[in-house]
Amino acid sequence: MNAQDAIVKQALNAWEAWNHLGFIKRSDRLKTLSTELPQTRDVSIKSLLRSLLDLSLTLEPIHIMPGPTGESNELYLNGRGIVLVIGDDSASKTAMVGQVMAALATGNCVLLQWNGNRDWVNDLVEKAHMFGLPQGVIQALPEMPLDQAMAIESIAVVAAVATKEQVRQMNRLLAQRDGLLVQLVAETDPDHCTHLLQPDHLLRFVTERTRTINTTAVGGNATLLELGSTEL
Repeated sequence: MNAQDAIVKQALNAWEAWNHLGFIKRSDRLKTLSTELPQTRDVSIKSLLRSLLDLSLTLEPIHIMPGPTGESNELYLNGRGIVLVIGDDSASKTAMVGQVMAALATGNCVLLQWNGNRDWVNDLVEKAHMFGLPQGVIQALPEMPLDQAMAIESIAVVAAVATKEQVRQMNRLLAQRDGLLVQLVAETDPDHCTHLLQPDHLLRFVTERTRTINTTAVGGNATLLELGSTEL
């Protein structure tokens, strides 16, 4: 197993527990973390993160859906899995931290890469671990060509901070992958973060799940089926 495979495996192992925390507990942890990271002491980053983390709280409620007698159906939101947060030469620290926090707040594990800014990436990941995030929840990736990064197995989302042309190139590379489609969530305005501030930005990091409970079973509350199906 090479180093990249080991990083992906560690992220997959950490994802279930991190996702299971729920939006409120994750937001609380990340709000505490955001006050400790050197990268988040800038006023613009603080404001962006506060908006993202407050918005993530609205994703917590479980919705009761109609169903037949003797059956309870619930709809809730779930993190997608592993998110590759990647930046090009146009990216800003504010937008990169915003994409990282958006991915983490919605229950995903992060692989972070920003070619040419290795020290910054390592520092952010190191501080995140120091202030309470599990090792597998956020990890630094070694520098690599774009086509190699887009081909990493098991990623569910690519959260990019890049020019429009670079984003189009990423889309083309992702379209060539086999298997499940990988969601591309791009910020092409690194200075003002207009995409990160959109109310539906966080929804692109989650999927809908349904849980069906047979309320007539022995004990009255036996969970029979849980399906991850429709994507937002």
